[in-house]
Amino acid sequence: MSVQSTWENLYREAASKNFPALQSVPGVILGFHSTIDGLKRVIPEEIEKILSQDPALQEEVTRRLGTVPAEIRTPADLLVGLASSLQRGKALQLMVREETTYDWVMEHLGYDSIRMGGTSGNMANSLAPLPLPRILAYANPLTREQAELFVDYENLNVINQAGELEHPHTAWQGEGIYAIHWIFEYPKGLRLKIGDTVLESPRANRFIAAWNPVNNKLQIEPNFLEHLPGLIHQFSHFIVSGFHILSETYPDGTTWLEYLRPVARFLRETKKAHPQIQFHYEFASIASAAIRQGIVDHILPTVDSLGLNEVELCAILRDEDEAELARDIETHSSIAAVLRGLERLADGTGLRRIQLHDLGYYLTLVDKEFTTGEKCRDGMLFAATLAASRSTFGKVGAKEEIMAGLEVPLAEKTEERMASLAKELESPSFTETGIATKNGRYIVFVPTKVVAKPVLTVGLGDLISSSAFILG
Repeated sequence: MSVQSTWENLYREAASKNFPALQSVPGVILGFHSTIDGLKRVIPEEIEKILSQDPALQEEVTRRLGTVPAEIRTPADLLVGLASSLQRGKALQLMVREETTYDWVMEHLGYDSIRMGGTSGNMANSLAPLPLPRILAYANPLTREQAELFVDYENLNVINQAGELEHPHTAWQGEGIYAIHWIFEYPKGLRLKIGDTVLESPRANRFIAAWNPVNNKLQIEPNFLEHLPGLIHQFSHFIVSGFHILSETYPDGTTWLEYLRPVARFLRETKKAHPQIQFHYEFASIASAAIRQGIVDHILPTVDSLGLNEVELCAILRDEDEAELARDIETHSSIAAVLRGLERLADGTGLRRIQLHDLGYYLTLVDKEFTTGEKCRDGMLFAATLAASRSTFGKVGAKEEIMAGLEVPLAEKTEERMASLAKELESPSFTETGIATKNGRYIVFVPTKVVAKPVLTVGLGDLISSSAFILG
């Protein structure tokens, strides 16, 4: 049997197992990041016109090409960040810190449409159509505009003002848009002229510019803190995210550390009081090395599992003085180097589970005591099926639509990547199973299915990480 046929069979077996498995999961908590996304298709002529009408802006953006700003304080920061993402074909997220720049983006670029945004919100809307008994999403502030973006499934809840679980559509308070994350999407081959330089995107991806002053300090809403202890016995998994919206410093003189520590303490105390709950942290693009290191030092020791992509892994490796390994991953797209990077991260943090998702494959390291290799692999395969379906239809829908994800072809380079890892792990059977053991861990690799022309890619990593974690 060919490698492709073997994996198509494994995909179908995983789908048949995991639909009923989801029904036995008590519940999932999703904090701390639901917002509104403003989707905007990158139109080169639009940006080129803006630059031609403002020579000073064009001169600054041209001069700074090839750099990445730590955050967005000026229109030039936004355009330089967009150019960097587009030129590399790599996802990038930066925070908008100045209201004047927020106003500039609204006036000059606007958005094509709005949809649910934020890691927690994306996970909630993608997980709700699945047969999970209950989901608790964090949303602050839950205005009418935000609430209406949540999907209409009975298993989806927030904590209302009375401290009870209630669907967001009926639990909202007040109206208005107080936060928006712009998603600038570009296709493969898009050409953008800045000055005398023509940039061309090597692959489709997105640049995110996030304005979120309400949650900028990541202070958990008091009503949520007060009432969660009385409800938490109904849940088995807690997925946390949103730390990328922190600033290094604030106008009042405080710093990111003063807000990160209380959240870390809350997670630590919750875990101690409820040891049956498994905790997962979903990484995101964070420009600040100090905040990234703070997460490694304060958040990762409080959770069981971590989800991230290649770009985020390389950033952490550089912070840990592993620049050569990061360069190997970026320059050669070496899957063996990715594995070594994950091993360094697991050894350094003591995390029980790390899952990396990237275009064409997922790779997970997990302690043998945490789960079985087969269960981990099947969860990853089901996550890949969900991702293929969502990329095709633009949402997670009915079971028939999810199963249609099985018809999407496997990624290119599948056999090449698996052969490379099989050699690295000295495991000839790896190409057929995707599972090997090393140093008390399972090494689990899954070739994914890639939709040639995806309808929607924003939030795909959130769906992949959350569903695979819950199932495996």
